[in-house]
Amino acid sequence: MRGIAVVVTLLTLTVGLAFRPGGTSMPGDPTSVTVGLPRKLHVPPLRTAHVGQSPPGTAAAIFGGTATTDDWNEGRFAVVAAGSDRYRVFNEFTYTAPGFDALLSPDGDLVARNRTVRSLRPDRRVSIALPGDPRAFSPDGTLLVYETGDGTTYIDGVQHRESRIAVYDLTSRSEIASIDNSDNLSAPVVALSRDNSRLAVQVRDQIRLYHLDSPNPAPYAIVALDAETLAGPGAWLPDGRSFVTARRGSDGTWRLVPHNADTGAAQPASPFPNVVDARYLRVIGWRADGAAIAIVAVPRAGALPALLFQDKITWVPYPDSNTARARLVALAPNTFDPTVLLETPDGVSDLDVAADLAISGQFRTSGSPDYGPPSPFFLAAGGVLMLLVGVPLLWLVLRVRRRVTERKARAAPAIG
Repeated sequence: MRGIAVVVTLLTLTVGLAFRPGGTSMPGDPTSVTVGLPRKLHVPPLRTAHVGQSPPGTAAAIFGGTATTDDWNEGRFAVVAAGSDRYRVFNEFTYTAPGFDALLSPDGDLVARNRTVRSLRPDRRVSIALPGDPRAFSPDGTLLVYETGDGTTYIDGVQHRESRIAVYDLTSRSEIASIDNSDNLSAPVVALSRDNSRLAVQVRDQIRLYHLDSPNPAPYAIVALDAETLAGPGAWLPDGRSFVTARRGSDGTWRLVPHNADTGAAQPASPFPNVVDARYLRVIGWRADGAAIAIVAVPRAGALPALLFQDKITWVPYPDSNTARARLVALAPNTFDPTVLLETPDGVSDLDVAADLAISGQFRTSGSPDYGPPSPFFLAAGGVLMLLVGVPLLWLVLRVRRRVTERKARAAPAIG
């Protein structure tokens, strides 16, 4: 029986090592005392636990790209906790790009995607069904802008996109404003002001500004765009008197252009540094010193320049296959270059972070990643492996033991 015990022990250790979580950083460890954005992101391996199986808690970031997906896991992207190096994954059939189709709330508690808002905290069970696709959280995280509609159609040979944009109160779980968006043929970029009183919506080559003082507001100003886009969910400056667009040159250089919030008129000069050779630029908030906190895309080596604007239909940020990495940067007024705060590994092109942490400058040292308990798939795979390997090996051990016993019996001297 000793041989059988050895075989079982070896198999157990083999399967355990093959599917071990990869780290067990727990609250109280040196790497998890400070809550903040990790200085380094790890790409989680296939064995990483699913969010539904093991919630990570309040998140620091969600991220994805070719490094997190493959032919069998096309919808996979990752989330890392704010208070520890707990990594978990969303893994469904359709990829929802973090920062574009999957949005992290400013406090890191909620993820909005696939027309659903859900909590990442095991102690806060929230699941809200939306009638549309999420487009932006408000800076304070109490409101969410979503867009209804099911894509474009052709009527009499003309392309149409039946759509409405709605502002949803996550506390009362009710819609507080709705705006017609049927003349917009692409997914809109939207931004709410910090006091939740104004909304900016990009419709092709213009931005429409609304006061949210009625259920069906009309635009109070329309801003014509020139090779630029509304600069993301954090486009409104904290004082609410201005907002910024991101204007792109033909060489891929971006600069933020401030606009008057009442008239939409562009201000004569921009105090912010240029962002050179980026695939997209998305502002997520503002520091107290006036710096814009933004996520920018780093092009992959050998990528062709991004297409120029055509027919004055302004480009809108979208996941880009020519992006190698994403950077979190600070664009401080009257400086020459952006300050890089965080850079993702190669293959992680899509990123969204908890804006509250980024704005307050909360960063923590990265430690050993915790990938959570093995998923049921890997446990089942481990069981199958034990059967396929363990049963033949056990049969072999028993056969060898029987032959040894028989040899000993034949070699023993006869008694009497």
